[in-house]
Amino acid sequence: MKNLRYLLTCTMLFTLAGCNQYLDILPDDKPVLEDAFKDQYNAEKYLFTCYGSLPDFVNPYTTLGISGGGDILYDPRNMPGGNPAHVPSTILMLFNGNNTVNPYMNFWDGQNGASENIWQGIRHCNIFLEYIQVENGGPRDLDQMVREQWIAEVKTIKAYLHYYLLRLYGPIPIVDEVIPISAKGDELAMYREPVDQVVDYIVGTLDDAIETLPVLNQLDVVSEYGRFTKTIARCIKAKTLVLAASPLFNNNNYYSGIKDNRGVELFPSGNSEERWERALQACDEAARSAEADGAAILVTTDGGNGAIRDINSTNINDTTKAMVSLRQAVTESWNVEHIWSTNESTRRLQQFSTMLSNDEWFNLAGSGGSDIGQRQSPTVNVVEKFYSANGIPIDEDADWQNNGWYDNRYTTQLPDEEHQKYFIKEGQETAILHFNRSLRFYASVGFDGGIWEGREKPLSEASFPNMMRYFGSGFKHGETYGFYPFSGYLTKKLSHLATTYTATRITLIDQPYSFPIIRLADVYLLLAESLNEVGGPEATDSQGNNAYHYLDVIRARSGMEGVVDSWAKYALPAYQNKPKDRNGLRQIIRQERLNELAFEGHYYYDVRRWMMAEELFNHPILGWNKEGENKADFYNIRVLLQPRFSMKDYLMPIRTNTLLQNRNLVQNPGW
Repeated sequence: MKNLRYLLTCTMLFTLAGCNQYLDILPDDKPVLEDAFKDQYNAEKYLFTCYGSLPDFVNPYTTLGISGGGDILYDPRNMPGGNPAHVPSTILMLFNGNNTVNPYMNFWDGQNGASENIWQGIRHCNIFLEYIQVENGGPRDLDQMVREQWIAEVKTIKAYLHYYLLRLYGPIPIVDEVIPISAKGDELAMYREPVDQVVDYIVGTLDDAIETLPVLNQLDVVSEYGRFTKTIARCIKAKTLVLAASPLFNNNNYYSGIKDNRGVELFPSGNSEERWERALQACDEAARSAEADGAAILVTTDGGNGAIRDINSTNINDTTKAMVSLRQAVTESWNVEHIWSTNESTRRLQQFSTMLSNDEWFNLAGSGGSDIGQRQSPTVNVVEKFYSANGIPIDEDADWQNNGWYDNRYTTQLPDEEHQKYFIKEGQETAILHFNRSLRFYASVGFDGGIWEGREKPLSEASFPNMMRYFGSGFKHGETYGFYPFSGYLTKKLSHLATTYTATRITLIDQPYSFPIIRLADVYLLLAESLNEVGGPEATDSQGNNAYHYLDVIRARSGMEGVVDSWAKYALPAYQNKPKDRNGLRQIIRQERLNELAFEGHYYYDVRRWMMAEELFNHPILGWNKEGENKADFYNIRVLLQPRFSMKDYLMPIRTNTLLQNRNLVQNPGW
């Protein structure tokens, strides 16, 4: 969302008390609300209150997608002094499992790690939609076209908040109006509505808003960038319909027969091809709308605006361009690939993601450790999901099998001349797992001995992290400051190319950036997924493009050949035809999302809607030995977590006390 800082600075924080069992009651201070809508100036403040109701997208303490998905892992003791009271609820949920007494990340009630009470945000939206109307005391000095645009924006916010809850809880109440204070009894005790009905409500609300929302070039660059547009609304609609078509809600027999006390069945049954057809149409429309706004897959023309000192538009080569382009697609504010971004502060996220060199560690004295934070740590399990240099999975790559690289991937070696140019620092022994990987891997993951381009240094003097106990980003001061990469990796992708540390003490010099909630690569991947589910590799969209087209456009940025050619040329014989049938292409599309969108907040939701979490999270989660004092000690695989994931964990539990307050609510299956 462009220039959200403008929105946040203008936000008026209203405290509208209300009990969760009522969900959306008109407060008793009605005259105060009427004052809030007495003129355009005050009404616009309340508009920004509605925008301010959106949940966090970046904060690693409160964002499930950033730190709760299992793709990265913190040590549960990984806080100053090992104080478990300050460990993010996202991490505690991974290690402890969830519960019904006081659920972690309870967005239903706005408790225990959740950044917002989503129902309160919906309440703000409904109050706005009622009081903005002239007949209800709304501002008379507000131009009617502006009024209609604001209404469309708030409808989009409300639809998104319902979508946010749908992803977490499945069937939810639909709250479309303000309940008056005079309401009693059953009027206040709302029911959860069936998934299909919730989806149709979200889609209908968005369709209504899209009619009035502006296109991007109609917004005022100074005062309106950051507001919802037709394209953002279409992308939210596409995501909603893809979720509804995915295995979690499509032909999931586990939920069959779950009813509330009215006897209403809450989950859909059977396999509906129509769901994917609706999703395909919505994804097609979203992609076309984004392209009409000027969105494109970002390919950089320089070395990160001077972040790599000796690289510029006149001398950048294809390898550097490919790695820098993917990082800039995330960390270059308002770039052409961003469809919806947030201007929440990324400082904490970058603090947790950015390496410290050995020299910087030695400057610890006097810093107080306030900017130490190396803990946004991908697991070995996720690192192994990144492609080989040939653009295919390492366990399907003929070179990786025939050369013994896969079987020996946890052993170490020194870099050859080719790898030490761009990927591994000369003289730094590191795991074979870090050799012959895709440029997306090198752009995304910071690993022991790996070159960390940027930081305003020339490539010839590039920084590199050492993850061992007494070096660089390692466990050197873990007992005192409680920050270290639990698995031995860092999410380099989330650190701006220019973000670094001072030369005299450990002080983070971060480069703020707008974090992408939706970027074009995400939309293209959803479109490819929908095409394949509707008609397999042969299905085409309104432009005559098939799933291969969108995969190949994205892969080209990172220097990979097309999907069909890559598997045909480089895969083991058993996998060479994998892209040519629907099941094989489905696996490829899913792994492409994991590679392209890694660490951006999608993994948590993707593996759940695909119903892959049981497979992924009932195996040990692995990392290197963080306490290793030399290479031989460090490069030993350790089990960091043995999670337990069952069918009930696909949806969040509702707090027991909330169910007692509203007897019409039923608990999610298994809880």
